[in-house]
Amino acid sequence: MLTTNLIGQSVNWKIGELLMDDLKIIESCLLGNTQVFSRLIDNYKNMVYNLAYRMSNSPHEAEDISQEAFMRAYQSLARFNPSYKFSTWLYQITLNIIRDRLKKKELNYVSLDTPIETDDSEFYPQPEDLTNNPEQIMARQEDAQAVQQAIYSLPLKYREVIVLRHLQDLSYIEIGNILKLPPGTVKVRLYRAREQLKKILETSI
Repeated sequence: MLTTNLIGQSVNWKIGELLMDDLKIIESCLLGNTQVFSRLIDNYKNMVYNLAYRMSNSPHEAEDISQEAFMRAYQSLARFNPSYKFSTWLYQITLNIIRDRLKKKELNYVSLDTPIETDDSEFYPQPEDLTNNPEQIMARQEDAQAVQQAIYSLPLKYREVIVLRHLQDLSYIEIGNILKLPPGTVKVRLYRAREQLKKILETSI
């Protein structure tokens, strides 16, 4: 597959001393320089994978979703609207794939025994030093797994805003652009999502 090959080749290519911006990369790709698309993959692969993982709770599904997202982006590049950021468009593509898969019931729950790495200090701040306290380390890891599972158990519309706001660190305006919602609606949905998440966590941690 083209996308697989491009991901394998993706590196931070530079033009002179400046990294090529997204619009120039897209223009170059549309003019026939398809290999340059690997630069977009390199720039956004972590963003896409993180979103896919947080929404699916499965490393395997996240890999598949990421591959499909970049393939769809590549195939639809001519329809990209340059008045929006490429990242916004890519978020939309990725979320649409996730929604489609959920409708088809292709995403499976992952056991809480599955190791989960996280650095989301807003939800679970790390103690200053746990080096010599393995019991605290294990307790913190269990909390992180419970939070991830709680997020995954939220209804899709609430999971989306929690992940985009707290795990992807996006503004209300950015989230509104991605979900095609006014910022006020985003805030209301986020409030309701937090309340529901809080109730879930109260019974699991």
